[in-house]
Amino acid sequence: MSFFKRLLPTFRTTYLLIGGLYILLSANILLRGVSASMEPFGVPAALLDSPYYENAIWWVYTHMLVLGMVMCVIGQFAENMALKLWISRALLVAHLYYTYLDFQASDSVVGTALYKGPASVIPAIIALIATIFLARFAFSIDEPAKS
Repeated sequence: MSFFKRLLPTFRTTYLLIGGLYILLSANILLRGVSASMEPFGVPAALLDSPYYENAIWWVYTHMLVLGMVMCVIGQFAENMALKLWISRALLVAHLYYTYLDFQASDSVVGTALYKGPASVIPAIIALIATIFLARFAFSIDEPAKS
């Protein structure tokens, strides 16, 4: 086993970390409220006060919370190698798209600056890191042998 392979987290650890992060981030946003959470992203006040925008943001972060819970369950209980491989492939495709959407809307060189300020790049970076970690398992599951 190579030195770098030993440094990388296992399937279980990866899924529990990403799932846990999604749960914490989404719960924080939902508990703080849409207006307070989206203010740092330069969302205009008229839009923040819209019940349609609030409904859409609640849906997005509820979805993120559920995705985090599902990833934690998969990480904790998945033992079948084929299941691990195919769920990793499906989530990789989803995360590639999430990463694209996050960067596309960010206030960065590659974004449209739909959301303003340096905070707008943070979701894109989180999505990119999750995508990179999931990519490792989308092509092979090479867990270390249990001792």
